[in-house]
Amino acid sequence: MTFAQRQRTALVSLMRDLGPFAPTKCGQWQTQDLAAHLYIREHRLDALPGIGLQRFAGRTERIQRESLHTLGYPGLLDAVERPGWIMRPLDRLVNTSELFIHHEDVLRANGGSQTLSPEEQQELWPVAVMLARRANSSFKGRVLLTRTDTGKRLELGRGNRPVHVSGPPSELVLLLSGRDAEVAVGGEPEAVEAWRSAISSL
Repeated sequence: MTFAQRQRTALVSLMRDLGPFAPTKCGQWQTQDLAAHLYIREHRLDALPGIGLQRFAGRTERIQRESLHTLGYPGLLDAVERPGWIMRPLDRLVNTSELFIHHEDVLRANGGSQTLSPEEQQELWPVAVMLARRANSSFKGRVLLTRTDTGKRLELGRGNRPVHVSGPPSELVLLLSGRDAEVAVGGEPEAVEAWRSAISSL
């Protein structure tokens, strides 16, 4: 079983246990809203543009509400448990980060978190690097990214006011997807603020 598959199984089980009205770290969404989101991104391709593009967001929100009304919370979770046919070959590529992040969104909103193995942390390191590069393309400064579990360091960009960011890959992924995370961020306050402003939420 891949990391993405394990995260999917654990997330669906957790959401079943919590029920449809539990809080998440996805803004005002409850678990039923997150279930509908996870469903449409894999089973309703006509809703995908609105996940990334604001001009289509209204249509996506409507499809999400309709899916919850039509399938109900248990039906959504049954569908999420089995990725749609078009997603199956891409599951590991596109869901390693998505399912981990949303699993933590539910866990942390309800007083929990998960402990990952070194192998699972390694699965998330390329995701952290990709998200860091994306943020740095807007920040256009110098960032020193350090893995606290191995000591590995990545330097991005240039400049004489570097931002130092350190934590395990799992926490770096959460931070770089716009969430609160257990990381250390240091540097001149203006540089740190500019770098944080460059992070896009997922």
